[in-house]
Amino acid sequence: MMIKNLRLFCYILILSTSSFTMAQSEVSEPLTDLNSQPLSELTRLLKLRLGIDNIDEPTETEVEGVYQTRFGDKFAYLIDNGRFVLIGDLIDLETAKNLTEVSRRGLIVDEINDIALEDMVIFPAISEEKSVLNIFTDVSCGYCAKLHEEVHFLQEAGITVRYLPFPRGGNKGPGYTGLKQVWCAEDKQLAMGIAKGTESGALGIADCAKGDMVDRGFELGNNLGVAGTPALFLNDGEKINGYMPHQRLIPKILGQI
Repeated sequence: MMIKNLRLFCYILILSTSSFTMAQSEVSEPLTDLNSQPLSELTRLLKLRLGIDNIDEPTETEVEGVYQTRFGDKFAYLIDNGRFVLIGDLIDLETAKNLTEVSRRGLIVDEINDIALEDMVIFPAISEEKSVLNIFTDVSCGYCAKLHEEVHFLQEAGITVRYLPFPRGGNKGPGYTGLKQVWCAEDKQLAMGIAKGTESGALGIADCAKGDMVDRGFELGNNLGVAGTPALFLNDGEKINGYMPHQRLIPKILGQI
């Protein structure tokens, strides 16, 4: 049944040919009823009209007649048999449930879990592991260094910290080579500490196969909407932007606030 009192926080992009003009050429191919057209065909038409190659195939939502799709870190909803697409968050006001955020967090969890543990720099929980915190980091980031100084508090609280590389300026950024050196190191924990100033020593080479993870991490972070560092992701995919002192961060991670 249709959910009542549903509000869409979004902007509307009209896909009808009378209202949508592409930069390269006019598109006159009509959309037909979603129920009579394969979803893969609808995806093809979306790519054609939006000019974006990487669009997920639409899936049904719990709202009758509304289908969800995704491109990059954005979610979109097809309505009126696919004639219109709305880009933004879909919220059920009866339950205060953000349906888009549920999908977004699930995507984040899946994509981070696809990264092999050996491709991360991991600081394991001391004694029993109670939770995991994933951090996109850059060695040229002051607040990343400040957060790293407090990692031992998280470990003592039973939280495993898993670092992923995110050079804020891409391969032209000031932290790019440093991140490569960390990921190429035999002891990546020590190298992370050296790069962030909590350990003494010298970093080694920046040219190795393991260093490719820096580029992969940058791509993954962009896909997940990371715009700066540190970017923290909890077990359920919830995102925390920026530095948070351990006195507040630990209770949040462990579900105490």
